[in-house]
Amino acid sequence: MLLVGLVACHNDEPKGYDIEQVSVQLTGDIAGTEGIVVKLTDNRGAEFSQATDAQGLATFRVPVGIYQASVSWVGEPVDGWRSIYNGSVSNLVVSAGQPLVVELPLTVATTSSIIIRELYVGGCQKDDGSGWFHRDKYVIVANNSGQRVTLPGLCLAICTPYNSYGINKNYTADGRLNYEDEGFIPAASAFWYFPGNEVVFEPWEQKVIALNGAIDHTLTYSNSVNLANAAYYCTYDIEQYSNTSYYPSPSEVIPTGHYLRVVRYGDESEQAWPLSNSSPAFFIFTPPAGMSALEFGNDASNVWYDEGRALPTYACRKVPVGNILDGVEVYSTAWQEAAKRLTAAVDVGYVYMTSRQGHSVERRIDEAETARQGHTVYQDTNNSSADFVEREHASLRNEQ
Repeated sequence: MLLVGLVACHNDEPKGYDIEQVSVQLTGDIAGTEGIVVKLTDNRGAEFSQATDAQGLATFRVPVGIYQASVSWVGEPVDGWRSIYNGSVSNLVVSAGQPLVVELPLTVATTSSIIIRELYVGGCQKDDGSGWFHRDKYVIVANNSGQRVTLPGLCLAICTPYNSYGINKNYTADGRLNYEDEGFIPAASAFWYFPGNEVVFEPWEQKVIALNGAIDHTLTYSNSVNLANAAYYCTYDIEQYSNTSYYPSPSEVIPTGHYLRVVRYGDESEQAWPLSNSSPAFFIFTPPAGMSALEFGNDASNVWYDEGRALPTYACRKVPVGNILDGVEVYSTAWQEAAKRLTAAVDVGYVYMTSRQGHSVERRIDEAETARQGHTVYQDTNNSSADFVEREHASLRNEQ
């Protein structure tokens, strides 16, 4: 909602432009919190920051133009869980002689310390220059705390459309995802789950999961990664996904107890999980209380159809936002077109990635928390634009 109003001026305003006043009023649970940083970003990338006063109001004086107002604020941890508040309002037209007051609603998400540390899906160049290889994908899931965490299951999922530049028909006329108000994210096609009833993360533990080919790919392609490691996990359920070029027999060093299984409910003709190699919306979750991952995946009463088309090919499962541990929205650098698939309650932003060059996306280090904890702590604000960065080389390649 945009309201016109008059408010007091700042003295430290930019020079040489028509200047106007913009006030951003936070709404929601923390509307009256002082000291929350609000950012105004114009369409040329210039950024202005102000902290809220005791009424939750941040006041700017900025050059006329078109702006986005945004907030990403993390509360103090309580019993290993934290509340993260995110929100943004776009296309704010600031005109000379027209002071502006903007209401910025914040969405709250409660997150655990289990995060996506790195996602490598884009593949690498072949040694002979003949093309690229992309069946060496992996994800690293980490415990971002010094406390032992026990989960009632852990699942890997993707949202639709599979590519960020795909035509997204799940938006309403007012520009909102049609599942946002219902509080779920659709897990498209199928999801993978850890065997057993519990998944344990020791303090600061990281689990590497091979998403294709749990073997040493460097024996064939030197730019690739070695995924043959006894400590690693892998997605391997050959009775469900029969394409052995994506799922060759895992290295003999990987215990069979480290094989993730898949539950399918989408396109029966697919021979491999349709994980984008350029721009996935990837998330991890735990099954709802009282259900195993297999029971949740086979629950036909929980079906949702992509694009509203009630056909098996479009079938998804509705994953409650409260069960989602973390998510990362990836956009492709090769395409200007992109649309969000994860809602603000899971990931308010996105990170760009270039495929085919051995790049990955990795979470930034929180320098202040790292210094305080004496251990590497990763940034986690439910905003991939702030939390993630594109790496020139996947981290596992650097370790070889």
